[in-house]
Formats: sequence, C-alpha cells, structure tokens
Amino acid sequence: MATPHACAALVGVLPTLLRVKRSVVGSSGSQGFAVLDAVRHFRRPRVSEVADHLALDLSTVSRQVAHLRQRGLLAAFPDPQDGRSQRLTVTAAGIDELRCYRRDLVDRLVERLADWDDADVDTLTGLLARLGSVPDGTTASRTTPSPELPRQEPTPDPQRNA
Repeated sequence: MATPHACAALVGVLPTLLRVKRSVVGSSGSQGFAVLDAVRHFRRPRVSEVADHLALDLSTVSRQVAHLRQRGLLAAFPDPQDGRSQRLTVTAAGIDELRCYRRDLVDRLVERLADWDDADVDTLTGLLARLGSVPDGTTASRTTPSPELPRQEPTPDPQRNA
C-alpha cells in the first residue's frame, strides 16, 4: 500500500514530469495529435468520447477536430445509431502525420535517454502505464471504448512502429 510519504515524493516529481513532457512533446499542436491518436485508437468515436478519454473539455476537442478536419487529417460521418451525432475517422493523411509525429517523438526520446538502459526505459514505461490506468472516479478516466466501438487491436501498424 502506498504511504503518504511515498506519494508526497511522487507529488514532488510531477512538475518535473510535466516539464519533461513539454520539452519532448512540445506545447504547440500536441493536443491535436492526442486527438488524432485517440480517434485512431478508438476507431470511429464521437467527439464526446474523445474528449472524455483525453479528460479535455468538449469545446476544446471540438475545435481541435474542426482544425484536423480542415487539414484533411480527420473525416466525420453520421452516426448510424444516432443521425444527430457524428463519428470520426483518421484519414490516410492523418495516419501519415501520426507516423511522422511519433517518429519525431521517438527520436527526441532516444536522444534524451541515450545513457539509459532499455530495461530502465521499460520499467519507467510500465510504471507510468500502471499509474495512468488507476481510475480516478471521473468519467475522464475511462480508457476503454464504448461497446459498439471495438478497440483497434495492436496489429502490424506502421504508424505504431514508426
């Protein structure tokens, strides 16, 4: 069981983690790629499902979706179960953008972690994934797609292997 002392130490590291994220990912445009990746992950979600998954305000995600659609990276189509709402899908151009973006992030991390062993990177990855999977009691913590939208299973996906 995690103690208050151990959790206090983690709280002290969180600002550093955010700073590292900003230096690696950058601040401009990263939300758009998070939206694009969430749409790819959930295959045909509604905008509200993307907002929920990313723990972002619906209006923020709607603006990002509009921008990504203007750039031709996302497409929208009527929801077959509810014609009033729309479902989203990533276009071929969007897949290419995600692939390039991911490759750039990997390159930055390889440079930043050049003196780390793969085992250390694996440990950090596992622990951060575990921390991210702890439910916080809000709808934003939902990380599984709705039942009618099966999760895109890991397959030989070039954008993920970039």
